Amino acid sequence: MDEVIDEKGDALLDRLAENWTPREMRDLASTLLRLADSLDQDWEPPQSKSIFRWPNALTRIEKNALNLAMKARLIYDSRRKRRELIPAEYLGEPAWDMLLELFMQYSGGAKVSTSSLCIASDCPQSTALRYIAELEKGGMVKRSSSHHDKRVNFVELTDKGIIAVGTYLDQH
Repeated sequence: MDEVIDEKGDALLDRLAENWTPREMRDLASTLLRLADSLDQDWEPPQSKSIFRWPNALTRIEKNALNLAMKARLIYDSRRKRRELIPAEYLGEPAWDMLLELFMQYSGGAKVSTSSLCIASDCPQSTALRYIAELEKGGMVKRSSSHHDKRVNFVELTDKGIIAVGTYLDQH
């Protein structure tokens, strides 16, 4: 049985190597890292929410969150592809990259660790931490500590952040 699994895994890796670019493989690795973060923190999907919320900007975005997250992924990926042609120092918008990452994770109900968000920003950690502080000061994100490991902090969009990013994605 283990040999069959190993053979299937090897075949999958061979197909990836043949058909995927290094950037696509790195994106997959980044996704797997976020998944591992979630599993490491005993992440559980959010419990179902009441369907009787008053309609407002937030509920409209919540209803369409997965479609908007796909738009966010396209924008995020296209921004990464630009860096293959143009030096990164000419294209800096780390806060926007963070907001896109947080929205994508929000749509799936996942929390994002500060370290994962720094990686998603594609800038030095000290710069990313300054942007997180500015986004928090502006009410776009909030930080919280892990219940399991006090050394781990999570960052998530506030309602204000969800509405701002979701509205932008909905309009573009």
